[in-house]
Amino acid sequence: MTIRMAFIVAGAYAALKSQVARINALNVYPVPDGDTGTNMLLTLESIMKESKSRSFENVEAAVKAGARAALMGARGNSGVILSQMIRGGCEVLARRATFTAEDFAAALEGAQERAYASTRQPVEGTMLTVIKDAATAAREAIRKAEGRALDLQSVVKVAALEAHASVKRTPQKLQVLREAGVVDAGGLGVAVILDGIYAVLSGEKVEVPEDDAETSDTPDLEAVHAGEEAWGYCTEFMVTGFSGEETSFRDHIESVGKSVLVIADEDLVKVHIHTQDPGSVMSYAGRFGRLSGVKVDDMEAQVESRLSDGDEPAGEPGHVAQGEVAVVVASRGAGNRRLFEEFGAYVVEGGQGANPSAEDFTRAVEEVVRASGAKTVLILPNNKNIIPTAEQVNDLVDVEVRVVPTKAIVSGLSAMIAFDPAESGESVEGEMLALLAELGTVEVTQAIRAASVDGFEVAEGSYLALINGRVGAVGKTVEAVALEAARLLLADGGDLVTLLRGEGLEDEELDRIVAAVESMDGDVEVEVREGGQPLYPLQMAAE
Repeated sequence: MTIRMAFIVAGAYAALKSQVARINALNVYPVPDGDTGTNMLLTLESIMKESKSRSFENVEAAVKAGARAALMGARGNSGVILSQMIRGGCEVLARRATFTAEDFAAALEGAQERAYASTRQPVEGTMLTVIKDAATAAREAIRKAEGRALDLQSVVKVAALEAHASVKRTPQKLQVLREAGVVDAGGLGVAVILDGIYAVLSGEKVEVPEDDAETSDTPDLEAVHAGEEAWGYCTEFMVTGFSGEETSFRDHIESVGKSVLVIADEDLVKVHIHTQDPGSVMSYAGRFGRLSGVKVDDMEAQVESRLSDGDEPAGEPGHVAQGEVAVVVASRGAGNRRLFEEFGAYVVEGGQGANPSAEDFTRAVEEVVRASGAKTVLILPNNKNIIPTAEQVNDLVDVEVRVVPTKAIVSGLSAMIAFDPAESGESVEGEMLALLAELGTVEVTQAIRAASVDGFEVAEGSYLALINGRVGAVGKTVEAVALEAARLLLADGGDLVTLLRGEGLEDEELDRIVAAVESMDGDVEVEVREGGQPLYPLQMAAE
């Protein structure tokens, strides 16, 4: 059976894209970092890129390609969990030669099992619950048929309707959703994906009951292409029917460019490279099979555009410290990039609202190992939503990768004090974790909507301080909430406060904050660093 994987994935992608803004807005905390829908969309986009203009002769070939593409493209917590759902479903379908109603129900069960197994502490009232309820509904529909054959469309529709009903119930299962007055964003994403699958199979929309209905726009199948950050030409392509020797092929590709990623899967090889001569690279690769999925972007133009906006290009190998251990960090802001590079870290651009993918981290790890000779690479995600993505990387590279779970940029900068490239990875990781255990952090941002969260009533447009990840102060100005947060942090002790200045904080207000913090305790030293991070005008650490 010939399967055009792109056909079904495009339906799911189109449905999700039409709802991505609404899903992003369903953030428990009313801060401008909602990116659940975007992360799920980019995970599906990775499958679309892999399958575009390709047909597969059997289910096994299609689902294996889809599972790997989802993993490589996964971003953020929601994207990683979705990639595991896709992987679980694909593992089931790979053992089957058909795609019937029974196969679909089994695939949903596989998705549920893999998603729950990949989550350290599964929480009900999330996208996990939604996929479980959808799988249960599909299986129950087949059971009730009592041997009568059900068509695939009918079972997909049942699963989609139950997914929407499950989304509506998520606040009943999770208090934080109930307090915030929202449903689970990832769960809604799962329901919308099932809508898209049904639409592409039947040519009809799922008629969600009126009180469950979500707004919808006309689906747009245009892929979202993220800009690469490097010089020369970012070149990507696949070699199908690969007939060469993998090691020698990889060695040659690595010798003619940088930021090289060569992923082999049986007779399919995916290549990513930054090179000044993409034509010669593709000419060489073309000797070993048929090229497809070719994409060439001019990095010079993209870098010039970024620099004109005050940002800097991505980290290069020359910034990386040589030794036994190397560090890769995710960060945003030109000042933060400089600070991390001065410590000897390799910076991957990403953070709130722009989560890097597993492929981004994989590429960075492989490049930093080539540049530093490190045996171990530590990843500092600097954002709670990026931690799950970073945790996938160890299975994708040949070097040991350890994740130090930093949840803010200011935490990552504090942890870098313990970095010594001459020490072992285990030793540096232990010292970083010890520093983080004694660290208190504050992130100040502006509320994008009204909400009731962590015992605070937050008005739209007001400022709030997240103290160690929870709302601890609310006020009308950055100064007001920053000083209240500083007072709470210093109540537990501390002799050094680091202020990391982001976009939008004026000199006069920063000066007043510094003076007020210093006056709280005569023994407290205050350091100010220019970070330039968006969305968060001020981050603070006390140690």
